[in-house]
Amino acid sequence: MGSRPSCKTSWPIRTSSPSNEPLTYRRPPGSHDPLAPRARRSYARRTLGALRSTLTYSRFFILGDVPADLPGASLKRIRASASQPLNPDEDVSERHGWCSIEDPMVTDLDHDNVFFNEYLCLGLRIDRWVVPKPMLNAHLRDAEASLLEKKGLERLGRKAKADLKLFVLKKLRRQLMPTTKSVDLVWNTNTGVARFFSQSARIHLLVQELFEKTFRLKLVPESPGTAAERRGLDARQQKFWEQLDPFTLAREGGDA
Repeated sequence: MGSRPSCKTSWPIRTSSPSNEPLTYRRPPGSHDPLAPRARRSYARRTLGALRSTLTYSRFFILGDVPADLPGASLKRIRASASQPLNPDEDVSERHGWCSIEDPMVTDLDHDNVFFNEYLCLGLRIDRWVVPKPMLNAHLRDAEASLLEKKGLERLGRKAKADLKLFVLKKLRRQLMPTTKSVDLVWNTNTGVARFFSQSARIHLLVQELFEKTFRLKLVPESPGTAAERRGLDARQQKFWEQLDPFTLAREGGDA
């Protein structure tokens, strides 16, 4: 059932909220299920991100009870989950966290750059060390030859080679900048629908884990199953639905 639909269209122009006006969640009338009911679509203007380039996104539904004062309940945890820079001396090659939807370099998040009327807008920033393999191999050969000559050895053991590789890797990282990728997340808090501007299964898992940690709510991917739950089935339809065999229409894997 885990299909990941894409949509190429336009995105509505964002309008900023008054500087100190709190945003509160309003549950749509007649909503009983934890998944938000279907809402009328309203598209107009564009954007991998919601603000830039061609618009291709995956839809998610919010599962759980959204606090009435969402900014007050979540802003502290949003700031605690903001992206932190990679340190070349750490044994970490990749790190992710929240950033501003307008600029991935902005990680000092507050009400004005997260909440826009009924929309909660964040970027999922992914920092990663990328050391070109030919560069690493060339420096590793030189370092190994130098160490063998210094210690008067013919070859290094497995552990010594692993330690030397880590030493060379960290040295090269100090000369490079990590690559940075940002993927936009736009959550309409009135409808309970979130749009995430990536179709990578790996990145979906990252944003789902971080979203649950930050908001204590779940992101449920759009699928025939979630669509049926939101629509509501009568007894006859429910019986027919339960007889169906699960089948995925999504391609396996996904782009990193």
